[in-house]
Amino acid sequence: MKNVLFVDDEKLFLRSLSDGLITYAADFNVLTAENGKKAVESLQSSKIDLVVTDLKMPVMDGFELLAYMSTNCADIPVIVMSAFGTPAIESKLAALGVSQFIEKPLDLKELASTILNELTASSEGYIRGITLPTFLQLVEMEKKTCTLRISSGEHSGHLYFRKGELLEAETEELTGEEAAYEIVSWDDAGIEIDPVCRKKTKTIDASLHHVILEGFRIKDEKERRGINTIAGADEDGLFALDSSSQKNITRLEKEYIMALEKHLEGLKEVKGFKAAGVMNFTGEMLASESIDPNIDLALVGATFNDIFRSAHEASKKIGLDACKETIINTPKGVVVMRCSGVDAKVHFHLISIMTADGNQALMKMQIEKMVPAVMQELS
Repeated sequence: MKNVLFVDDEKLFLRSLSDGLITYAADFNVLTAENGKKAVESLQSSKIDLVVTDLKMPVMDGFELLAYMSTNCADIPVIVMSAFGTPAIESKLAALGVSQFIEKPLDLKELASTILNELTASSEGYIRGITLPTFLQLVEMEKKTCTLRISSGEHSGHLYFRKGELLEAETEELTGEEAAYEIVSWDDAGIEIDPVCRKKTKTIDASLHHVILEGFRIKDEKERRGINTIAGADEDGLFALDSSSQKNITRLEKEYIMALEKHLEGLKEVKGFKAAGVMNFTGEMLASESIDPNIDLALVGATFNDIFRSAHEASKKIGLDACKETIINTPKGVVVMRCSGVDAKVHFHLISIMTADGNQALMKMQIEKMVPAVMQELS
């Protein structure tokens, strides 16, 4: 049974709430406190799943209670109720991580509905069928506030977003940017979403775009270095490269990217060309070419990669072979995607974005010619 703690200095009001919410006794217990100090005592002595508090109270007011909770029990969601709401107060409450603001006098049905939504939020929202980088960038685009629990095999971690901005990350062993890099590199990640940001302070300064790219870079570097069964591996199962070896890897990476970009340059001659890229099967953009500064190719890659993978599965389900090409036409432009082939030694996707009046036929021909050359480069 969930416990909801109501905090208000008006005893009659608390009694009326207890009586009015009796019909929801099967969903949650109603506990009460007459001020912030009493609420702290309840938080210390009982398992509280949600706090509903007024702001104006003697002894210890609502803001002081929120400050205490942000330090000592930040994972407990809070609903604030007040007859003195202003945009400035609501902004201040949002900064403190308050889930909801309800104005007095209260509508009991609305209050009960809000409480039930908050109580069930953490157990809902398991996301399937979408890659983690894609989902994170959608969170950023939609300016969502949420806590994401990410799981992959035996690993699990959390990413905390407020209005689309990544505030904090944590795994069993890491916090901050290091944890974020680790989480975004996990394969076959399961995503659970809680529509409340459970952290109040921002510790990650890097952009989400940087976090995703750096996470994949670190993952690729680990894979290149080998595993702990190989002689010379360190205690983490990785080779301890000296500075000259690190420089050599950087040089090879630059040459590798330049070679891919050289292939993409040929697409710029096609009428209507706006941007193009080579991405791996997870949606990470390996190399890109663009004449439109408004196109975020990293976001394009992550988003359309999932569409392409869905097309693969849909083709198989209706008895056809895996999809090798997808074309999306919109009033403002065209997206052409080509797969190297699921049985290819190296699996990658080529993607091109064009204006609506672009030469699609020529673009398709040029991309098809590029596939063997890019495959050889990646091999």
